[in-house]
Amino acid sequence: MPFVTGGQAVVDTLIAHGVDTVFGIPGTHSLPLYAALARCPIRHVTPRSEQGGGYAADGYARSSGRPGVCIVTSGPGLTNIATPVGQAYSDSIPLLVISPGMPAEIEGGDRGYLHEMKSQVGMMNGIASWSHRTRTHQDAVNAIDRAFREFATSRPRPVHIEIPLDMLAEPGWVDTHKPYPGRVPAPLPDRLQAVADVLRHAESPALVFGGGARRAARQARKLAERLGAGVVTTVNGKGVLSEDHPLSLGASIRLQAAQAYLESADVLVAVGTELGDSDLWGACLRPRGTVVRLDIDYSQLQKNVPAQLTLLGDAAGTLTALLEHLPGADSSHGSRKALLHAVRGEIQCEAKADGAEWIELLSVLEHSLSKDAIVTGDSAMVCYYGFAHFYPQQHPSSFLYPTGFATLGFSLPAAIGAKIAEPTRQVVALSGDGGLLFTVGEIATAVEQRLGIPIIIVNNQGYGEIRRQMVQAGMPRIGVDLANPDFADLARAFGSHGVSTELDGLEDALGNALDRDLPTIIELKGWTR
Repeated sequence: MPFVTGGQAVVDTLIAHGVDTVFGIPGTHSLPLYAALARCPIRHVTPRSEQGGGYAADGYARSSGRPGVCIVTSGPGLTNIATPVGQAYSDSIPLLVISPGMPAEIEGGDRGYLHEMKSQVGMMNGIASWSHRTRTHQDAVNAIDRAFREFATSRPRPVHIEIPLDMLAEPGWVDTHKPYPGRVPAPLPDRLQAVADVLRHAESPALVFGGGARRAARQARKLAERLGAGVVTTVNGKGVLSEDHPLSLGASIRLQAAQAYLESADVLVAVGTELGDSDLWGACLRPRGTVVRLDIDYSQLQKNVPAQLTLLGDAAGTLTALLEHLPGADSSHGSRKALLHAVRGEIQCEAKADGAEWIELLSVLEHSLSKDAIVTGDSAMVCYYGFAHFYPQQHPSSFLYPTGFATLGFSLPAAIGAKIAEPTRQVVALSGDGGLLFTVGEIATAVEQRLGIPIIIVNNQGYGEIRRQMVQAGMPRIGVDLANPDFADLARAFGSHGVSTELDGLEDALGNALDRDLPTIIELKGWTR
């Protein structure tokens, strides 16, 4: 039973859970944590804002499957990371935020203490899965254990743990123990059999895979092939089934043609998805057939689209068990090829109606990047109208995109986190000019870490989507036309590389950028509308 400071207890517990990287900016109140970090093998990455650090940890988590960890100081450090926490909550990303809190005698006193807030836990409880102020050294260890256990066994959402300043610096007794791993929920055999019976007699089954299925790609492919069912994914589920597979209909769930196909199925199976507004873009699915929902979160099994049959469990384990109840592929599945071909054509036509201008750009990316490249996106037109539909991906967790919160500023720091997690893979950030300026300072982080990330900026001199909506509404354009810097010069000022080019120069610029060990801004001009 070691007698250690609270800061040391926290760091030792992170190491016990296999944490190899943390993102954070040191502050006066977090020094005891940093004293312990300085003596351990954990890699510390310093972002240029806590918002950037939160997005970087998010990108690390999405690409690696391991929780992202941030250490922030009290007060403004914690408020700065609030938006990334909200983003991680909406997209079910395992993110752990650790912060100092006021000393015990100051808590709630409104005494003008440095960084004092009414309630850090109160604020974070409103956006995280849960927030907890620890009372003892052992309580801090137990809270971290609980967070990692829940990340592994339930719907992974962000957690905040607050440790009082006096406890961080003072020693106390901590019980050494092996963290209890917890248990992943699994459906009952009779429920699996009931779903298998329905699927066995289905004549026109369809599948939807969301972000919750990203770690179940092998099982998802087997289920689709066993049923001969067309597969639609959400954007966060993009690549769960390789998009060059004949059963894939792409990340097209927002499009009416895809929704009509799903609604026409006599059995619709939805795996790891909310089927919510951020996926469907305001539509409501009304399936005519039997709906089967599979989710690790019990509360999601009947939301938005009610289900007749439900399976509670993680996607990989539950699909593996379900496949054991299903027979081999039926030769009659070949008759569905014509239908899927027609639906695919309708989807592409609809996607081109608002995304045709991005096709050539994305063709260059597809030609230039490796099949397992990771692309991070902002909530930008080039991403949701373009990349989601016109860039085929063969692997899940390869398009990192802020779906639920639709935040700006995500792409660059998320690419930093992804490249740190997956250093041997190509990582490219794709952004609009407006979005990049939210976190443009993170170029300095990428330079400091020597990360060869191409940062492609589609420069339309403003917030293009909102500008388009204003024009359509017949209202004046207010606040959407931006005065931008020379992005290439800005990159060079950071010690990075920078180039401004038209589309015909993108392939060469991208090839050069991928060969470097420093980031490169590639500004694409000529997109103003």
